[in-house]
Parts: sequence; C-alpha cells; structure tokens
Amino acid sequence: MEFWTSQGTAQVTYITVLLVVALVLLSTNGVVECGRPRISDCLEYPAISCRAYSASLEDFGGVGDGITSNTKAFKAAIDHLSQFSSQGGSQLIVPPGKWLTGPFNLTSHFTLYLHEDAVLLATQDENEWTVIEPLPSYGRGRDTEGGRYISLIFGYNLTDVVITGANGTIDGQGEPWWRKFRAG
Repeated sequence: MEFWTSQGTAQVTYITVLLVVALVLLSTNGVVECGRPRISDCLEYPAISCRAYSASLEDFGGVGDGITSNTKAFKAAIDHLSQFSSQGGSQLIVPPGKWLTGPFNLTSHFTLYLHEDAVLLATQDENEWTVIEPLPSYGRGRDTEGGRYISLIFGYNLTDVVITGANGTIDGQGEPWWRKFRAG
C-alpha cells in the first residue's frame, strides 16, 4: 500500500527541513553562542565556532594605554594558549583600549578577537621588528640588507586561524615606514 508518491515524499521532506531550520533559527535568534561562562560583561560575544580556552590580553600583563609596549604580553599569551591547540584550540581577546605592540606570531587552532573599542597599534620602534629571510617573490630584501621586517601579525605553517571581532582596528602606523621606503 502506497501513501505518498515519490513527488509527495520529496515535498514533505523539503517542508520538514524548512521547519527544522526555522525552529533552530528562532530558538537561537540567529546567533550561535559558545555556551561557556563569560570572561566579563563586555567580553561575551556571539561566535560561529568556539574555542575550548579563552584569555584576555590583560591576563598576561597587557596595558591598553597606547604608550606601553605589549609585545611581551602578546607573545606570553599566545605561547600559553598554544598548549590548547589539540584540545579544541584557544582564543585571545583584546579588550577595549589602545594596545601598542611589536610583531607577534600566532599559533594553530587560534582566534584573535578584537573588541569593537580595541586598537592594535604597531610600534614604530625598529628594535622590536625582527629581520627575516625575504620571500622568493620579494626580492633580496628591500626593507633592510639581506632581509625584510617581519609582519605585525605573523605565523608559519598555521592551520585554523581566525582574526575577528566586533570591528576593532589594526593600525600599522605606517607613515615612518613609508618615509623610509621612499627615501630608499
């Protein structure tokens, strides 16, 4: 005994899928959240993909005053959070403030989250910028003899890295570098 034609079954399946999707969207208000406790009231955020571990840059001595170098804080935070790579990954939250920093390397299975009022300011102190091998396509080193300055946010052979946030800012403060470049 046949209750549905094949066309009728396809229509019922299609309608069922639409209803399930609608119920999921209504129950989450269109937002998927981590479901872990908040770090603080201003640092909870909706996410599509969650990391198992989170920390704030302030937990590692970061100071968002726009004057203090936070290079060591970024490096210490990422070094600490890298141990969770195989356990669901980690995220570093940059809270509101102006965070002066030199270059730092990211790690795999990692999210760098910038709060909407967070500004990463690249230091203009050349001593904080490591010189690395030039890329084959880059030439023999336009920045400095035999190499190039490392990028502000860097990493080698990384997997599953996200830089996101609520429209925070990364300010390379490039004018001194452009002047140097133009001067040869």
